[in-house]
Amino acid sequence: MRIDSSNIPDKFSFEKEKAIARTFAQRFQWEMMVIGIGQAIVWLSMWFLVINNYISLWVGFFVATICACLSYLPSHEAQHGNYSRGNRKRKWLDALIGNISLITLMYPYPIMQVTHMKHHAYTNDPEKDVDYDIVSSKNAWEVFLATADGTDKYQGIYELYKDDQNFVDKFSQGLLISWVQRLVQLTLVVFFPLETLFLWFLPRKIGTFYTALYFSWYPHKGLAIGRYKDSKFWVNFLPRYLTHSMQLHFVHHLHPNIGHWSEPEAIIALKPFLLARGVPGAEHIPDKINYRPLIGKA
Repeated sequence: MRIDSSNIPDKFSFEKEKAIARTFAQRFQWEMMVIGIGQAIVWLSMWFLVINNYISLWVGFFVATICACLSYLPSHEAQHGNYSRGNRKRKWLDALIGNISLITLMYPYPIMQVTHMKHHAYTNDPEKDVDYDIVSSKNAWEVFLATADGTDKYQGIYELYKDDQNFVDKFSQGLLISWVQRLVQLTLVVFFPLETLFLWFLPRKIGTFYTALYFSWYPHKGLAIGRYKDSKFWVNFLPRYLTHSMQLHFVHHLHPNIGHWSEPEAIIALKPFLLARGVPGAEHIPDKINYRPLIGKA
């Protein structure tokens, strides 16, 4: 039963919610590390295998596309420091996995990191949310068009946050990485035009659409601004491992330090709090999370 959010009982206080969430924010996310580095290695191997005719270009394209769809989430964990967990001696892990996993999508990690932090700070804000161009899309086709047109929206984002020195410093680092990536791709186009098209350009376009659809659009579309209002629990016909479990993404916005692999258990433990706070879709959260379509049933 949903409780009036203006009069939350003490047993559903934010302090108690945070204490429970903290118990799921300790585990090292080794699965994400393996996926992030693993998909990058597999993607790079496609170049060798295709160029040397060990596999066909079409097989390489298919595998490279899967890699592109798997590449953002491991970096996303790094952006939140969920590998180092506040340990300065392990901070290099965040940078390593964050940078390597994004090679397939050709995204510069420093820019992804600082812009994503702004997304968290201003989720669904039409003027300040860096993902609002995706969130405001009316349907999946508009999401596709927004990711396929090739428009670089990051210059506008830079202008919006140019008074934030940390943002500017990270953004500048990312620009250098971006130029290196473009130079590498341009060089590959000269020597391996078809391979570059089918192993990098098209897979990253597909991967970008996939990421925008499930990370940015579905969890936030049609929602308001506010801690317990801007993200939702949702279901669809796909098993959740095909959507990176983004049906559970709302708990990440509430507690970003909960690692992705720990979110299913965390959501079950936090369900009474989510219902009490009126989180959109919380009434549909099952009593057990599984991998079947519709996330299972209560």
